[in-house]
Amino acid sequence: MIQLQALNRILKEKDTSFIVLNNLNEDYFSEYVDEFTFIKNHLSRYGNIPDTESFLNRFSDFEIINVEEKNSYLLSELIADKNTRNLATVFNKIRTLLMDSKTDEAMNLFKDSSSTLSTGVALQCVDILKDTSRYDAYVERTKDFQKFYISTGFDELDKIMGGWDREEELGTIVARTNYGKTWILLKSAVASVQQGLRVGIYSGEMSERKIGYRIDTLIGHLSNGSLTHGNIAVQNDYKKYIDELPKKYTGSLKVLTPTMIDGPGGVNSLRTFIEKEKLDILFVDQHSLLEDDRKAKNPVERAANISRDLKNLQVMKKIPIISVSQQNRTINETGKVDTTQIAQSDRIGQDSTSIIFLEKKDDIIKLTLVKSRDSENGKTISYKVDFNTGMFVYIPEAEDELASNHSENYSGRYDVESTGKEVF
Repeated sequence: MIQLQALNRILKEKDTSFIVLNNLNEDYFSEYVDEFTFIKNHLSRYGNIPDTESFLNRFSDFEIINVEEKNSYLLSELIADKNTRNLATVFNKIRTLLMDSKTDEAMNLFKDSSSTLSTGVALQCVDILKDTSRYDAYVERTKDFQKFYISTGFDELDKIMGGWDREEELGTIVARTNYGKTWILLKSAVASVQQGLRVGIYSGEMSERKIGYRIDTLIGHLSNGSLTHGNIAVQNDYKKYIDELPKKYTGSLKVLTPTMIDGPGGVNSLRTFIEKEKLDILFVDQHSLLEDDRKAKNPVERAANISRDLKNLQVMKKIPIISVSQQNRTINETGKVDTTQIAQSDRIGQDSTSIIFLEKKDDIIKLTLVKSRDSENGKTISYKVDFNTGMFVYIPEAEDELASNHSENYSGRYDVESTGKEVF
């Protein structure tokens, strides 16, 4: 029925864009292949949709019906109809392979079946000179900023970039090995939990237990070395902390590791993770430990595929996805960090909406905002850090704009006796 509805809409409205912009072909009209081919050939030859009279002269048995549905509905149903037919064909093939005990071939066919599926939406443009709905969105931001942004876990960074955009953020944290990328990622994850969100962490290398110990250190400031090595001296404090933790936050923190999915996860696995746990934000540790679902062998192509798929996943699910990536050892002419120093692929820098470079010397770390669509780039903030206790102390610099108004609208912890500065 949907194929008949769509053909009637095309004939009545004579809207060529419905065919051209949505790349419709004979595969969408299995019951009306000749009819659709006639319309498309007429469009190709004469530049327009044929008159109903001309069409009926060729297909006298075609049923003319009135269609009230919107184009977006018709397109959605056409896609669903095509996908249903394609999947039925695939599953029949899989059944045959399984009956012949060709399990590996059946599994590969199942994995590749997603490439046969179609996606799309009807084109609906907006005239921004007449549509003023963005003003209403602006007013909402003035009243409830947290409705649109999630804190990064660093108040000073939030003051610059606003936080992670709740619907349009693909963030990347970049640093060299052993600089503390995972600690920064997990500190941001803790901040999301503290905001009552459903948080997901994909850990490509560390076990859920070690991730848990780091989370405990960041929340409870318990010695990470004591937790991981089993120091009995902290047992009483740790027990008290563990007993209180479930009552402390309304959010959740779900961890997924390769051992839970029988090997390294790809973006398809992350999508399942998001959908199953209904996540509000996803953290990925790290980009290079993800599997390329397209199975590219070239490392650069592999990284580009993963980046592209992560971008598509973020756009589709409309939640922030924050990952960490390795920094290469190239140095540009200015000596400053930039997107060319992201290892593996330039595509990561292109796809990311925000990029934060992490530099570390002794116990001082610097976070440099190299890319941000909605704020000024190039800003650097510094912290004195003790990863063993999960403590970060902001270090204002003389030229730092944040130093003069750092105490305004700040909700961090204070440890005035020992440092004289905020600790968080």
